[in-house]
Amino acid sequence: MKQTLYLYNLRNEKGRHIELLCLSQGIECRHVDSHEYGEYIGYIAQIPGFAAQGKPQAVPAFVDEMIIFKGFDQEMLGTFLAQYRQAGIEPVALKAGLTPTNVQWNSAQLHAELQQERAAFMQQQ
Repeated sequence: MKQTLYLYNLRNEKGRHIELLCLSQGIECRHVDSHEYGEYIGYIAQIPGFAAQGKPQAVPAFVDEMIIFKGFDQEMLGTFLAQYRQAGIEPVALKAGLTPTNVQWNSAQLHAELQQERAAFMQQQ
Protein backbone atom coordinates (compact mmCIF):
# COMPACT_ATOMS: atom_id res chain seq x y z
CA MET A 1 0.00 0.00 0.00
CA LYS A 2 1.27 3.45 -0.91
CA GLN A 3 2.13 5.66 2.03
CA THR A 4 0.16 8.89 2.17
CA LEU A 5 0.05 11.80 4.59
CA TYR A 6 -3.19 13.74 4.88
CA LEU A 7 -2.41 17.26 6.04
CA TYR A 8 -4.86 19.54 7.81
CA ASN A 9 -4.24 23.28 8.19
CA LEU A 10 -0.70 22.94 6.89
CA ARG A 11 -0.78 25.17 3.83
CA ASN A 12 2.14 27.11 5.25
CA GLU A 13 5.93 26.97 5.54
CA LYS A 14 5.83 23.95 7.87
CA GLY A 15 3.56 22.17 5.40
CA ARG A 16 6.02 22.88 2.58
CA HIS A 17 8.82 21.34 4.64
CA ILE A 18 6.66 18.27 5.29
CA GLU A 19 5.86 18.02 1.57
CA LEU A 20 9.58 18.15 0.70
CA LEU A 21 10.37 15.44 3.25
CA CYS A 22 7.59 13.28 1.82
CA LEU A 23 8.79 13.87 -1.72
CA SER A 24 12.29 12.75 -0.78
CA GLN A 25 10.85 9.56 0.73
CA GLY A 26 8.37 8.73 -2.04
CA ILE A 27 5.42 9.46 0.25
CA GLU A 28 2.32 11.07 -1.20
CA CYS A 29 0.92 14.20 0.48
CA ARG A 30 -2.63 15.49 0.26
CA HIS A 31 -4.04 18.60 1.88
CA VAL A 32 -7.55 18.19 3.26
CA ASP A 33 -9.61 21.36 3.02
CA SER A 34 -12.28 22.46 5.50
CA HIS A 35 -15.12 21.81 3.03
CA GLU A 36 -14.16 18.10 3.21
CA TYR A 37 -14.33 17.84 7.02
CA GLY A 38 -17.84 16.32 6.90
CA GLU A 39 -16.80 13.44 4.62
CA TYR A 40 -15.81 10.09 6.06
CA ILE A 41 -12.06 9.71 6.59
CA GLY A 42 -12.38 6.49 4.56
CA TYR A 43 -13.60 8.51 1.57
CA ILE A 44 -10.87 11.13 1.97
CA ALA A 45 -8.26 8.35 2.16
CA GLN A 46 -9.74 6.58 -0.90
CA ILE A 47 -10.58 3.39 0.99
CA PRO A 48 -12.68 1.02 -1.16
CA GLY A 49 -16.33 1.01 -0.09
CA PHE A 50 -16.43 4.66 0.96
CA ALA A 51 -18.23 7.02 -1.37
CA ALA A 52 -18.79 10.74 -1.19
CA GLN A 53 -21.78 11.58 0.93
CA GLY A 54 -23.03 13.92 -1.78
CA LYS A 55 -23.80 16.65 0.69
CA PRO A 56 -21.67 15.88 3.75
CA GLN A 57 -22.97 16.96 7.12
CA ALA A 58 -21.97 20.43 8.15
CA VAL A 59 -19.25 20.22 10.77
CA PRO A 60 -17.28 22.94 12.48
CA ALA A 61 -13.95 23.75 10.93
CA PHE A 62 -10.92 23.66 13.17
CA VAL A 63 -7.63 25.48 12.93
CA ASP A 64 -5.33 22.96 14.63
CA GLU A 65 -2.76 21.24 12.47
CA MET A 66 -3.43 17.53 12.09
CA ILE A 67 -1.85 14.66 10.15
CA ILE A 68 -3.27 11.26 9.23
CA PHE A 69 -0.85 8.50 8.21
CA LYS A 70 -2.04 5.93 5.67
CA GLY A 71 -0.11 2.79 4.75
CA PHE A 72 2.65 3.10 7.36
CA ASP A 73 3.77 0.11 9.37
CA GLN A 74 5.53 0.72 12.71
CA GLU A 75 9.01 0.68 11.18
CA MET A 76 8.11 3.10 8.38
CA LEU A 77 6.39 5.41 10.84
CA GLY A 78 9.39 5.40 13.16
CA THR A 79 11.76 6.11 10.28
CA PHE A 80 9.58 8.91 8.94
CA LEU A 81 9.22 10.56 12.36
CA ALA A 82 12.98 10.32 12.97
CA GLN A 83 13.64 12.01 9.61
CA TYR A 84 10.98 14.60 10.43
CA ARG A 85 12.77 15.49 13.68
CA GLN A 86 16.19 15.39 11.97
CA ALA A 87 14.90 17.87 9.37
CA GLY A 88 14.06 20.25 12.22
CA ILE A 89 10.38 20.54 11.32
CA GLU A 90 8.21 21.82 14.17
CA PRO A 91 5.98 19.07 15.62
CA VAL A 92 2.32 18.62 14.75
CA ALA A 93 0.47 17.77 17.95
CA LEU A 94 -2.50 15.93 16.45
CA LYS A 95 -1.48 12.81 14.55
CA ALA A 96 -3.26 9.54 13.81
CA GLY A 97 -2.78 6.42 11.79
CA LEU A 98 -5.67 5.24 9.65
CA THR A 99 -7.65 2.56 11.53
CA PRO A 100 -10.78 0.47 10.89
CA THR A 101 -12.53 2.68 13.45
CA ASN A 102 -11.50 6.17 12.36
CA VAL A 103 -12.20 5.57 8.66
CA GLN A 104 -15.87 5.68 9.70
CA TRP A 105 -15.51 9.10 11.32
CA ASN A 106 -15.36 12.50 9.71
CA SER A 107 -12.41 14.84 10.19
CA ALA A 108 -14.12 16.85 12.93
CA GLN A 109 -14.81 13.66 14.92
CA LEU A 110 -11.19 12.52 14.57
CA HIS A 111 -9.97 15.97 15.55
CA ALA A 112 -12.14 15.93 18.70
CA GLU A 113 -10.88 12.44 19.64
CA LEU A 114 -7.24 13.44 19.16
CA GLN A 115 -7.76 16.58 21.23
CA GLN A 116 -9.23 14.49 24.08
CA GLU A 117 -6.35 12.01 23.90
CA ARG A 118 -3.79 14.81 23.91
CA ALA A 119 -5.47 16.54 26.87
CA ALA A 120 -5.48 13.27 28.84
CA PHE A 121 -1.82 12.69 27.98
CA MET A 122 -0.84 16.21 29.01
CA GLN A 123 -2.74 15.83 32.29
CA GLN A 124 -0.71 12.71 33.09
CA GLN A 125 2.58 14.55 32.50
